[in-house]
Amino acid sequence: MKELSIDLETLGTLVDSQILSIGLAMFNKNTGKIGNTLYLPIYIDNDWQINATIGTIKFWTQQAVNNPEALKGLFNYKQDSDSIMLPDALVDIQVFVEANKPDTVWANGTKFDLGMLERQFQLNDIKIPWNHNSDRCMRTLRQFAGNIEVDYKGVSHNALDDAIWQAKYISAAITKLFN
Repeated sequence: MKELSIDLETLGTLVDSQILSIGLAMFNKNTGKIGNTLYLPIYIDNDWQINATIGTIKFWTQQAVNNPEALKGLFNYKQDSDSIMLPDALVDIQVFVEANKPDTVWANGTKFDLGMLERQFQLNDIKIPWNHNSDRCMRTLRQFAGNIEVDYKGVSHNALDDAIWQAKYISAAITKLFN
């Protein structure tokens, strides 16, 4: 397993938007086999001021009606929940990446998911755990590979389920483009 797929769920589309959850999935790009995974629901204190965009708030409001399962565990404001503070999540990501040693790190846009995470690593004075040249963009891959049917398992907009689907799509796209 030498590839890492990362997905975030957030309250906005800006680099400083509130992160709600983070999903990571190691995978083999040649086989699509999923390896180690990590799911990090982020704790949000009731009194915090957070950054959000109205379009994303509208999106989550629609999800509450159309896909309520997607909201389970997302808005973590109880201290007894399974959620963790963002700086602790960043350390967990650092440990996960160091233990799994991915060659490349994939996300649905290097400016969005990876850009947000890298900004948080910087703000929290935590070393970014991947090399600056190891990031890959799934959006670009999707543009070149075209429509590929990949079964989705899990809950749409769950960061871990989305990271696993991305990994399977990346493998299928690489197979299509290079075989």
